Amino acid sequence: MDDTGFDPYDAGTLADSWRQQPNSPAYCTELTLDELPAALAAADRVKDATIRDSLPERFAVLGADPTVDDVVEMNRAAHR
Repeated sequence: MDDTGFDPYDAGTLADSWRQQPNSPAYCTELTLDELPAALAAADRVKDATIRDSLPERFAVLGADPTVDDVVEMNRAAHR
């Protein structure tokens, strides 16, 4: 793992894997290892589904050629 530049983190059971799904606080937000536990704990199935459903509108605001940084900031902003 060290050679790839990633830090391993045990995020729990398969039953809790929904906490890492698209548009959850931990998904595509470029978190550090120290920030990850709080993001996983903040996951909310109802809120995250609402954010997921707003994805087309949120991407439209980014324009035709968003950068990775634009997408990461969009995902982070959705959970502030």
